[in-house]
Amino acid sequence: MLHIAFPSFCPICGKLGEVVCPECLRSLACHAVNFCLVCGVDAPCARHPDGLSCRSVAKYGGVNRDVVHAMKYRHQHKIAFMMGQIMARATPRPDVDFLVPVPLHKGSGREYNQAELIARGASRLWGIPIKDCLRWRLRVQSQARASDPGQRFIPEGAMRGVGELEGARILLVDDVCTTGNTLLAARAALEAVGADVGGAMTWSKSSFKVADFGW
Repeated sequence: MLHIAFPSFCPICGKLGEVVCPECLRSLACHAVNFCLVCGVDAPCARHPDGLSCRSVAKYGGVNRDVVHAMKYRHQHKIAFMMGQIMARATPRPDVDFLVPVPLHKGSGREYNQAELIARGASRLWGIPIKDCLRWRLRVQSQARASDPGQRFIPEGAMRGVGELEGARILLVDDVCTTGNTLLAARAALEAVGADVGGAMTWSKSSFKVADFGW
């Protein structure tokens, strides 16, 4: 009867009626790392001193992968917001003007942008406004779904910045960093219109070895 009334259950503790408990979600955020988006090594990176660094708080895989999929594909908006709050608590408040979420890919059928919901959670704690100022110009495949390394290349100019951004200090926000290419494309688009991108943060870092696919 309980399973009929509460078909969802936390994959970590088994509590009925919860896709994931807030306490259990916080327990996943125990692998905070700062890494170079170009080569994947710990930041600051000696090889790429001008490269963009990213902070992630959880490993992508196992139960965390299931939680991320529930957040992205099962309309679990609350998870994304909680992720943003947990990330903000685990990260020093950045000295930036805006949090900028990575936009959904062209042709995405999703009704909401999980990166924006994560940014909202962080914004609530930090008091930093969100700016929706990135758009895809080209239809490119999601990095997470590209099995062939050749498909992970993102052409120059695939994304563009919109609005008045000259001199704006920005922190990029996304849910998972797989190759780093999407975040680097976002940085290029924003810097092309005068913004200063100081870094990025994601909930998870994939175990895939970040490599240089043209950036």
